[in-house]
Amino acid sequence: MNIKDIIWKIKFYRANAYKTAEMMSTKFYHCGSNVQLYTKSFGTEPYLISIGNNVTCASNVRFINHDVSCFNIARYLGLPEGSLDKVGPITLHDNCFICAETMLMPGCSVGRNSVIAARSVVTKQVPDNEVWGGVPAHYIMNVAEYAERIKIKACEYPWVDKDTAHKKRISEDELIKARQKFFFENIY
Repeated sequence: MNIKDIIWKIKFYRANAYKTAEMMSTKFYHCGSNVQLYTKSFGTEPYLISIGNNVTCASNVRFINHDVSCFNIARYLGLPEGSLDKVGPITLHDNCFICAETMLMPGCSVGRNSVIAARSVVTKQVPDNEVWGGVPAHYIMNVAEYAERIKIKACEYPWVDKDTAHKKRISEDELIKARQKFFFENIY
């Protein structure tokens, strides 16, 4: 490994979510604008990854484009090493959100505006505007239902205006104190 590669790796592992996307954009097949990648795990074939605009991948999302079981199967079939291949693209369409520790498997895609729950394993084509989760990931609800649930839950918090369902304009310190009081006041 040369010094240029070492410097790139140091910068990469220190990069924030936007900078990670920027640094990986030349390695992906496509990387849109306003992409946030809180993960550093893009597998052995990042050139088979296509990411649309306004996509967020939370921490420890894993992109897996290559199924290396083909090496064992080649051996099992008595074929030369490297004679079989099992790869597939991963496509994340505009405005999707991939929650923490999700595994994206070869040949999967996540549709526009869709959400993948934490620790899911995505093996299929997730349609637009749906929430999926589980192992393997399956349909949970549509995004409109999910948005309504989030809005209702948000209105339970004292730092959210009940009429508009928006956070009140308070300082970061006031927000921290309000959240701590709400979640911990009755525990101790």
